[in-house]
Amino acid sequence: SSGINAEYGGHNGSIKGARFLGNDNFFISIGEDKLLKMWDRRAQKELKQQSFDQPVNSFDLEDEMKVVTVTYGNNVALHDVTTFDLLRTHSLPCVVNSASLHLDQRYFVCGGEDMYVYKVSIETGRIMESYKKHFGPVHCIRYSPDGELYASGSEDGTIRLWQDSVGKTYGLWQRPDLTNIHNNCSPRDLDFVMG
Repeated sequence: SSGINAEYGGHNGSIKGARFLGNDNFFISIGEDKLLKMWDRRAQKELKQQSFDQPVNSFDLEDEMKVVTVTYGNNVALHDVTTFDLLRTHSLPCVVNSASLHLDQRYFVCGGEDMYVYKVSIETGRIMESYKKHFGPVHCIRYSPDGELYASGSEDGTIRLWQDSVGKTYGLWQRPDLTNIHNNCSPRDLDFVMG
């Protein structure tokens, strides 16, 4: 026995990602064919699809949220996970390889070919923060389950952890003790201190 319970065809070209929805009866997939699809595992059939004008680079779906975050070209699109209705779409200054929606659904982080990590307002599309610390394109980015950190992975072989609220005491990040600052260092040089 091969262990395969079911096989689904329906994408032309390679599959770029698949993820079960909350109850495991449904899953979504993306492919090089510029399609996002929803499948019914029990009926073993496609339920719906959403097409894009460029190949899809990635998607993200958190169990608690009813939004699927899709990256294609230099765009980040937010779709309702049950209807695939477009909620918002925002363009960035580069090809976006990955994006992750914050738990409060007011902003997302993303990264791509220009080596920057961006934090973007969902309401306005304004870039709230941007950082260039990687030395190669950013291929993946995800929020931690509590939304306090996000991790970015790059072609340069590094994974970087970022605080969502810079300066907030969290885990290894501690607010600097300003009473022990040496003459060569000012408070603005210390965004956070690894403890």
